[in-house]
Amino acid sequence: MISQSQQIKMQQKLTPQQIMLMNLLQTPAMLMEQTIKEEIEKNPLLEDDVDTTDHADDYTNETVSDEYSNLEPYNDFDFEEYMYDDEPSYKEALEYDKDQDRDAMIPFAAEASFQEQILEQLNLKDITKEQQIIGMELIGNIDSAGYITRSIDAIAYDITFTSGIEVSTHDVEEVLRIVQSLEPAGIGARNLQECLSIQLHRIEEESRSKALATIIIDKHFESFTKKHYDKIMARMKLPESDLKSALELIFKLNPKPGTQYEIETEPTQYVVPDFFVSQSNGELSFSLNVNYPSLKISKHYTGILKEILANPNPTKSQRETATFIKDNTESARWFIDALRQRQQTLEKVMKIILNYQKNFFLTGDKNYLRPMLLKDIVEKTGYDLSTVSRIINQKYVQTNFGTFVLKDLFSKSYVADNGEEVSLVAIKNLLLELVEAEDKQNPLSDEELVKIFSEKGFTLSRRTITKYREILKLPSARLRKELKG
Repeated sequence: MISQSQQIKMQQKLTPQQIMLMNLLQTPAMLMEQTIKEEIEKNPLLEDDVDTTDHADDYTNETVSDEYSNLEPYNDFDFEEYMYDDEPSYKEALEYDKDQDRDAMIPFAAEASFQEQILEQLNLKDITKEQQIIGMELIGNIDSAGYITRSIDAIAYDITFTSGIEVSTHDVEEVLRIVQSLEPAGIGARNLQECLSIQLHRIEEESRSKALATIIIDKHFESFTKKHYDKIMARMKLPESDLKSALELIFKLNPKPGTQYEIETEPTQYVVPDFFVSQSNGELSFSLNVNYPSLKISKHYTGILKEILANPNPTKSQRETATFIKDNTESARWFIDALRQRQQTLEKVMKIILNYQKNFFLTGDKNYLRPMLLKDIVEKTGYDLSTVSRIINQKYVQTNFGTFVLKDLFSKSYVADNGEEVSLVAIKNLLLELVEAEDKQNPLSDEELVKIFSEKGFTLSRRTITKYREILKLPSARLRKELKG
């Protein structure tokens, strides 16, 4: 049975101006110049305010804005037909991904991937056509660290299925040894033990250290990874000095040989600060990085619009030209207004952050960081959470003590025994300092760290210490232990 009903729904839609502002708020300083350049190239009504001649006019010129609304001769056609049809939707605006945008905006020179470079080496080997097919499949399965993590059985099955060549696991393993003979040493290994073993066996110079290191990796790998050095010395009947020289050789090996190509081919990324913080006589001040041109609306095009408006019987071509100028002028005004709003919004947020974290910006000591959440900035600025989040994202602040990621200044609070609220960043920083200053031959256990924190007025459980240690990527005490020098 068909029925009708009425419903009232609340639906939020973003205007093109709001979408433009959101995107600009999220754009870091390092990409602003490129963003503006692209907008100038896209919109002929926008001009870089470099030339001070009469070719451009400030967008605030009221005469120009009056001309937009005075389009009475064109009431017989629909300007909407000529509006942009590529404005992002509300959903697209919310899904805006700045990381992807950055990749698209920064041009890098294209270079061969490390798989291609390894394949070039394989092609120089005297191998059969079948071995070449197997080799290509193996190299295609090498991950960014340089390892083959898929099983040999699965790779053999794939070759048989896709190439129609029946190969055995023995055939694949035979070609795998060829791949593992390529550069860099350790490439194509199936695990860390095999990776280190390949590199040790490739060292041409024979020495006692090499022989001992090879035995440790090939026969005592589990004890090595757990730093059970006493067991290794007992089983191999080694003095500590011999073990130390063998370990020094092992630690010189590359556990991720694939990263060698990443270093060679990955373009250098430079950090461009969005804010500059300085201090004088205990007072802080900051400035926004606005190293991009000021913009104006082209007077040349507004002059054309005046001429068309003066014509009582414009042609179709003239009407289309008027629409083009009108639409692009509005877009240009939106963009310039969005730039101004971006600057005002970033300055307002940074001022609040500076007041919150004054002691940190004066000293550079992370232990002075106060607990600070996004909602604290929201409450003081009146901006919504998504706006503040966009402002914080991918922004850097340069101080006298170095350059910091803005979002790293935010953290939850921990209440000390004396009732004082302390930033969790300060807690983690203290943990890092304790581990760095410990006796490496007698590293602090998590239980001992709990006691030290308690003495300093922080009651933390061993589980919490372990969690923070893992977040900081600090190994356990046993794995931090070093032999005597």
